[in-house]
Amino acid sequence: MKLRVHGVSEMPYDERYTPYIEALGLLPFFSLVTRSTPNLNAAQITALVDRWRPETHSFHLRTGEMTVTLQDMSMIFGLPIAGQPLCLNTDSAGWQAQMTDMIGMAPSDNKGKNIAAGAEYTWITDHFKNCPAEAEEPMVRTYARVYIWYVLSRTLFSDSKGNVAQWIWLKALSVFDNRWSWGTAALAYLYRQVKNCSLEVELCSNMP
Repeated sequence: MKLRVHGVSEMPYDERYTPYIEALGLLPFFSLVTRSTPNLNAAQITALVDRWRPETHSFHLRTGEMTVTLQDMSMIFGLPIAGQPLCLNTDSAGWQAQMTDMIGMAPSDNKGKNIAAGAEYTWITDHFKNCPAEAEEPMVRTYARVYIWYVLSRTLFSDSKGNVAQWIWLKALSVFDNRWSWGTAALAYLYRQVKNCSLEVELCSNMP
């Protein structure tokens, strides 16, 4: 498998974002991923995907079955698993207007590029890389919201092309004091992505 390694160094961390990240219960996770991202072993991940069984959401290994649990999401990634389920309307109708209401602007040429509802990482860094030193609280909050969206999209909820922050994850940040169960959402997303990869591997192996 060809792996996409997503770093977050293109968007520098600003200490003024800390209260907003903390309000979401994500400060331990952000402290982890902004320090460094782990090295990935393509052969090892390919072998694991090949042994994934969608029916049980587990890896079938010689030593038995193994799976990723909510406790793993909490212990390894520092993600909160208590809180409200992250259940959002995924309808993307009018997403550009809603994004403009939230962060003041939205990309306008997605249809021409045939990409999902959201913003390319390059668009985000071009417009929100550095929060002005003289920014007042409303502007800092906007930059913090975009930064959180960027990091979550590049690490936990990466799209299939690896270049777009999907709109749905910004929508989840409309209110900072919502205590979502981010660990549950990340685990469900991981299960779906591994399932899709395992089906692709199986399809390729059955091709003449």
